[in-house]
Amino acid sequence: MTSYAGRVTRLIVGLSLLGAALGVPLAHSAQDLAMPAPSFSCEAANNAIERMICSDPALSTRDRTMAVLFAASRTDASGRGLSQQQALQRQWLKTRDKQCSNGDMHACLVNAYDERLNQLAVAALFQAPDTALAELTRQDSRSAPLYEAIYRYATIENDVDRATAVERLIAPPFEASHDKPWARPLSGIEDAHGAASSDKNFSTFLNVASVSDYALTMPCSALLRRPGLIGVLGSVYGGAIDGQLIRTDCEAMTARLQKVDRLTKLAIAAQPFCPGTIRFSLGRDFDKTLLVIRLHRTDLLKAKALDINPDAPDENNDEPEKAVDKPHFIARHQASIRDAGNELATYYSSHFGVPSALAKEQALQAVSAIISGAYNLCERG
Repeated sequence: MTSYAGRVTRLIVGLSLLGAALGVPLAHSAQDLAMPAPSFSCEAANNAIERMICSDPALSTRDRTMAVLFAASRTDASGRGLSQQQALQRQWLKTRDKQCSNGDMHACLVNAYDERLNQLAVAALFQAPDTALAELTRQDSRSAPLYEAIYRYATIENDVDRATAVERLIAPPFEASHDKPWARPLSGIEDAHGAASSDKNFSTFLNVASVSDYALTMPCSALLRRPGLIGVLGSVYGGAIDGQLIRTDCEAMTARLQKVDRLTKLAIAAQPFCPGTIRFSLGRDFDKTLLVIRLHRTDLLKAKALDINPDAPDENNDEPEKAVDKPHFIARHQASIRDAGNELATYYSSHFGVPSALAKEQALQAVSAIISGAYNLCERG
C-alpha cells in the first residue's frame, strides 16, 4: 500500500469512527473507491476516451469516485428537490469529449476529471463526507482540513465539542494567516479556538483563509444547516480584495430558477459600467442577496418595497436609457417581474413549505430586492 493510499484509508476510517461517535451518518465506504474499474462497463466502451479511462487505473478510480459524488449531489441543498448537478454533469461530459478528443488525451482527462471532482466533492460534502473529504485531500491537502472544519462546524450540535473539533482543524491555517497584512478582520480573534467559537468568527476566518490562498468554496448545505454562517457571503474589505473571498455552490445546489435568472440579467444589463474597486464589494453584496433569495432567507432582505403592479402591461419601449431608474425598469418589464414572482412563490411553497399567500408576498419582496440590488451596483438610487 502506498503512503498516500494508507493516509486516505486512515482518513476514511477516522471520519467513520468520529461520525459514529457524534451520531453523524457517513455515507459510502472505502470499498467504493477500491474497485479498479470505472463506473461504466468497459465491455461497452465505444470511443477512444472511454477506452483510455478503462485502460488507466487512475482515470478509472476518478470515474468511480465521480459517480459516487454525483449521485450524492443530485438532491438539492434543501433536500426537497433536485439540484442542477444533472444538467451540469451532462454539459461536463459534452465538454470533456470535445476538448479531450485531440492532443494529449490523458492529461486533458486528468485535468477535466479533477476540476469536476472538486466541484462535486464540495457539493456532496454533507451527503457523502468520507468520499468527498478523501477526494478533497487527494487534490489539496492544505485546504481539505478546512472543508472538514466546515462539515464539523455545521453538524456538531454541542458548542464545546464543536469548538474543540474545529479548533484542531483550523489551527495551522489560522496561525499562518493571522499576522498577514490582509488579516485585519481577525484582529479581534485571539486564536483558533476563538475563531471556532461563533458563526461570525468562523465566517471571518474562512474569508481571510480564502484571501490567504486556501482554495475554498462554501458548501450550500452548510448555510442551510447552520444559518448563522450566511454572513460569510458578505463583503469584508470594501475593495478589490473582496473579489477573492469565499464563494458558494448554492446556485448549482438549488433548483433552477430560469425566470428569476432572466429578470436578474435584465436588471444587470440596465446598469452602466461601474468604475473603481468598490464595485467588487457592491457586486459581492448583490451576489449575497441573490443567494439569500434562493435559500429563502427573506428575513435578511432589506430592500425597500418597490411600486410593482403585477397586473400592468409592459411598457413597449426598447431604448436602454429608458431604464435609467427603477420605476422605468419596472414599467418596461412587468411580464418578467410577474413571471419571476410566480416562479419564486412556487419554489418557496414546494421547497420550504411556505403557505401560498405568504409565498407570494415573500416572492414579491425578493423581486424588489433583485431590482434594488442591481440598481445599487454603482451606488445610485
